[in-house]
Amino acid sequence: MIDGFLADRIAAATVAWRRKEGAHIEEHPLRFSTDIHFMLSRATQTPQTLARLDAAIDELQRSGELRRIADFYALPVLVNQTLDSRWFRVLAFIGTVAFALSGVVLAYAGQYTLFGALVLAALPAVGGGIVRDLLLQREPLGIVRNPEALLTVFATVLAGMAVIKVMSRVHGEFLGKYVRARARLGTQLIEVFDAVALAAFTVVGVVVVLDTSAQPLWLWGPIAAVLTASFGGLMRDLFRHDRVVANLRGELYPEIAVVWGLALALFLEWEGERLQPEEITVGVIVTILGAFLTRIVAIVRGMKGWQYI
Repeated sequence: MIDGFLADRIAAATVAWRRKEGAHIEEHPLRFSTDIHFMLSRATQTPQTLARLDAAIDELQRSGELRRIADFYALPVLVNQTLDSRWFRVLAFIGTVAFALSGVVLAYAGQYTLFGALVLAALPAVGGGIVRDLLLQREPLGIVRNPEALLTVFATVLAGMAVIKVMSRVHGEFLGKYVRARARLGTQLIEVFDAVALAAFTVVGVVVVLDTSAQPLWLWGPIAAVLTASFGGLMRDLFRHDRVVANLRGELYPEIAVVWGLALALFLEWEGERLQPEEITVGVIVTILGAFLTRIVAIVRGMKGWQYI
């Protein structure tokens, strides 16, 4: 047992995150920075060797290879540390449930089978992520690496079916009035949770691009964001028999993922030269709040997607 230790911020945070010990370590940063120096023995190293080492370091910086190393190793780890925090996992869970509930509601309205309800719930919750991973050639797929989202979808569908069956067996005029009075409130809550899902999944899409090292980030980040946040809903609408494709001809939705995904991607490209964990966390939070509030404003004001003509 020790009371404390000195370590490089990025190295210590990375080791703690990978060992899942981050919650047990409290950081007290020392507010100063200095150059990194190599100590070599004069007895074994010649001045020519030192000159070649200096030249190699200068070449790493000049060629941009040092930046690519940071983008490949350090930046994804620091961003994933933020996404692995408890508050983000809660947001992702709420978002997954909200996307699944949208499928449950449509399945109930369309009198689908249980399998149909599972398909309509799974597509918006995990379908976009699967398409994203296939496009970026991510191995293994996110849903295979972490099946919690799929299990959450199954649980949501089964819970929704149980609630619907219980409510359908309960009769009475008072209950009918109560349900009708609360229907609008339920719809509004689903819309709010759906906005949370849009915001959280936008961030996830950009971070997956970092994990796969797809370049340039400013291009693939927004593409992955819109696939993760809205493409599953598009596939769900295409599978429905009435073919109501709201994401293509209706509400302002995928455009929000594109705009805020681009903003986060540009910020992370700039942050690659700094690698400050606090700044990365702030960037993620700003993106989530921005996407969430944009969607809420779009709902309140009835804003539609940008017209092509």
